[in-house]
Amino acid sequence: MKPAPKQQRAIRKRNAVLAAAFEEFSAHGFEPTTAKSIADRAGVATGTFYQYFDNKQDVLLEITRQRFEELQDHLQVPQARLEITPAGLADDGTANIRELFREALGFLYDFHQQEAGLHDVLEYRRRVDPALAALMDEGEAVLMERVRAFVARYVRENVETTAFCLFSMAEGIVHRHVFQGHQDVTRDELIETGTQLLAAYFEAQNNNPEQQNVRQS
Repeated sequence: MKPAPKQQRAIRKRNAVLAAAFEEFSAHGFEPTTAKSIADRAGVATGTFYQYFDNKQDVLLEITRQRFEELQDHLQVPQARLEITPAGLADDGTANIRELFREALGFLYDFHQQEAGLHDVLEYRRRVDPALAALMDEGEAVLMERVRAFVARYVRENVETTAFCLFSMAEGIVHRHVFQGHQDVTRDELIETGTQLLAAYFEAQNNNPEQQNVRQS
């Protein structure tokens, strides 16, 4: 992949190409999209496309890299351990675990809704493009490690299994509604119920005397 430009004018043109490519891939898929169709949508000459990218595969890789960078920037492990009560409220009235899950699910939902058309492209190309598969595997591994670090603050046993289940449940809650839809469930209803389900396990663990003794030892 060609190095990213440093001049502001060139950066703006490159970003316009990336935005146009996102829209082309989302609307038409990978195969029908061409350097020319991307350039036309971006309002630049086809030659401008090749100033910044060798081919449309490079563009998809860069879109994917930025996609995971945004996810990783937003989904961070809280610096402090949250105190949990049965109602999900922090003892000092500050942010609690339900608020954390509610905010995370809301972000994931809106993020995936914006890129719904791109999802099928990425899943298809992942099977046939080793470079894309490696990039996506690496990005997901970073997110999974953050989930694992979060879980380890609240449970001492079955951390790996709990982290895997939490990651899968959050992903499944969002993916199924965004990509398959459910007319009887609204976005807000989904996020609120999902928040309660995800938080319930940690609230139960927090109120389990055996777990409390383990954490205090």
